Amino acid sequence: MAMTSLGRGSLGELAANALREQLAAGAWPVGTKLPAENVLAAQLGVGRSTVREAVRVLVAAGQLETRQGSGTYVLALQPPPEWETRVRRADVLDVYEVREALESQAARLAAERRTGDDLVAIDVALAAREAARATGGVEPFVDADLAFHAAIVAAAHNPLLEEMFTSFLGALRAALVTVVEDVVLDVVDDAHAHAALAAAVRAGDPEAAIAATHANVTVTGRSLRAAASPAAEAPASTPSSPTTPDGSAPA
Repeated sequence: MAMTSLGRGSLGELAANALREQLAAGAWPVGTKLPAENVLAAQLGVGRSTVREAVRVLVAAGQLETRQGSGTYVLALQPPPEWETRVRRADVLDVYEVREALESQAARLAAERRTGDDLVAIDVALAAREAARATGGVEPFVDADLAFHAAIVAAAHNPLLEEMFTSFLGALRAALVTVVEDVVLDVVDDAHAHAALAAAVRAGDPEAAIAATHANVTVTGRSLRAAASPAAEAPASTPSSPTTPDGSAPA
């Protein structure tokens, strides 16, 4: 990919505009990683600090996402609408309350509308989730978990519902990474709960799909609330009996 070197002026904004144009042109598809900072700096004819400034602008706009230790990834080829910006700025617990309603509806519709191809995609995503869970890597597991839920939403065959779910992904990913990093995975995740959701969709059982989604999503909300409460900062006493949430999963 070739970029024209920038002239003088507000270099950060000029660099951000150049990156916007490249994103709009499809230079980097959604989900792909941007070239290294020094590569972008050479392409733009600016310093690395200017590239960092430009990236921060597009991260704030919702087009890019910076993942610590991994790099910068493309979230959207065009600036998202204002309501998506509001989602990113909302309290994560508010996001999860809306997410539960959205995904419960998606699960119901998926159970009613799923096709053979949808079921294949769900099975593949579930297998990838289980494989990622077994490796113990936090970010790969979170990404695989969200990919599974995206497959469920896609099976609902409602473009607006899918667009709304996509707009949540940045906030959801950040929250899930935080939750999974701070706990033993088995405490907040039951792989069987996600298998139950896939099975309910396959069986065409909307009520079971809704119930599985509720179990999967609400436990994360409880974990987030616990982490946000002042009591979470105090040393935990040893419980006299197991306190693992029932039928739970991080997403």
